[in-house]
Amino acid sequence: MIRVENLTHVYNKGLAYETKAVDDVSFTVEDGAFIGIIGHTGSGKSTLIQHLNGILKPDSGKIFVDDIEITNKKTKMAEIRKKVGLVFQYPEYQLFEETVYKDIAFGPKNLGLSDDEVDFRVKEAMALVNISFDEFAERSPFELSGGQKRRVAIAGVIAMKPAVLILDEPSAGLDPKAHTDILNMISMIRKQTGNTIILVSHNMGDIAQLSDLVFVMDHGKLASAGPPSEVFADTAFLQGIGLGLPPATEMAHYLAARGCAADNIILTRDELVDFLAETFGSGGEAK
Repeated sequence: MIRVENLTHVYNKGLAYETKAVDDVSFTVEDGAFIGIIGHTGSGKSTLIQHLNGILKPDSGKIFVDDIEITNKKTKMAEIRKKVGLVFQYPEYQLFEETVYKDIAFGPKNLGLSDDEVDFRVKEAMALVNISFDEFAERSPFELSGGQKRRVAIAGVIAMKPAVLILDEPSAGLDPKAHTDILNMISMIRKQTGNTIILVSHNMGDIAQLSDLVFVMDHGKLASAGPPSEVFADTAFLQGIGLGLPPATEMAHYLAARGCAADNIILTRDELVDFLAETFGSGGEAK
């Protein structure tokens, strides 16, 4: 479990362009939860998540991981970073080893694990991100496609076996197929590991599809938090802070304005398809 209490982080403190990137934010992430974090550019999303494994230190406030206060100067952050894995945006830029195997094995080796355990973890992580061990283990990561490189980079974090996996815009810049592959990968990781997952994304459809809870950041503050059905129902609020709706929800609003309203909020493509099939059937006319 992660508990954040009154977290504040200030950039350029004391200067004319001082900025509160995170402003008195508090929340709890329960074990096994899937949290989606949304917000306009500059809302504080990335700054917030970089506090959760100690990369950034707050100006005030506290963070607890499994009741260990990681904001305490005496806390050994190496142990916390085994629990909380962070995948930065465009993680493929951090690949550096000569083979895929060595890149994924780098973190586990630094934990002092046996060769057998390292080998097991590499194979397990590659399976979770749907990269064939036999086909790719000895290949250079720089020969792979953009989507494959990203999955290899994510596998390197997964191989550390963190209890919490934080992903910052994991599908940014990818083509539609690679985007879908990343979403399927995230779903598989959650299903097979039961990890707590925190996903930062500008893609409202991804957040609606995957998240149990949605946190909305606005100008450094946690402006809203709740299940996707509640957060995305408040259209005026989201539009007021420069955010959109999931594509399926936008289409449902379009249909509702033309007299074809659903009983409940529609968030995902599958829900929209089911609604259209129920409403219009196969003949294309409303029942």
